[in-house]
Amino acid sequence: MAELIDLINASLPQYQCGRCDTPGCKPYAQSIVDGAPHNRCVPGGLDTLNKLERLTKRATLPLDHDYGPTLPNQIARVVEEECIGCKKCIDACPVDAIVGAANLMHVVITDICTGCELCIEPCPVDCIDLVEIDEQKALIARESSQKYVELKTLLGTKRSKVSRLTKKNTLNLLMGAKINSKIERRDIDQKSALQQLQKHILESQKIEKLLRADQLDELIKKL
Repeated sequence: MAELIDLINASLPQYQCGRCDTPGCKPYAQSIVDGAPHNRCVPGGLDTLNKLERLTKRATLPLDHDYGPTLPNQIARVVEEECIGCKKCIDACPVDAIVGAANLMHVVITDICTGCELCIEPCPVDCIDLVEIDEQKALIARESSQKYVELKTLLGTKRSKVSRLTKKNTLNLLMGAKINSKIERRDIDQKSALQQLQKHILESQKIEKLLRADQLDELIKKL
């Protein structure tokens, strides 16, 4: 059983994108062995599907594009002059390939970035670009990322991101559509987005009760 899981995992593309309704490639391998359909890895394409069919000895199935979209060979890049240091992309990255501190510029560790696109949607100022790279570099980055993720899991230090990565089919499609829309538009009003982010932060402080509600409302009015 464990050997088959490892073989299936090795055949998956290691985007760690969670679009297959599991939080990463190895959990999906486990899910397949447990009976889940083996045709959900749309980013892996037909090549991955064929490998999985041979390993599992299951009937031929078409790719289930409800679990899309496809992903090209790419990495993310933070646009330095536009980053506001909100850390939302850090929280979204399934392989911890983005580093930075609050209110300071963030940087993508390109050696382990899988190009999964999950950092695009949560960025409030749309300051993340996707840069195409050649296939060999993409494979090396995803392989390195796989080893990094599995090591963190083994050590018990990987943060729980199941709720962020595990999506229903319709949400996968909506997420892909939103990401594509952002990439095509690139016309977001950064000032307005920053104000909305500041308002959200202040509103969250009401729960923490670090300031009185009336004080927080006054600060929000001044934004």
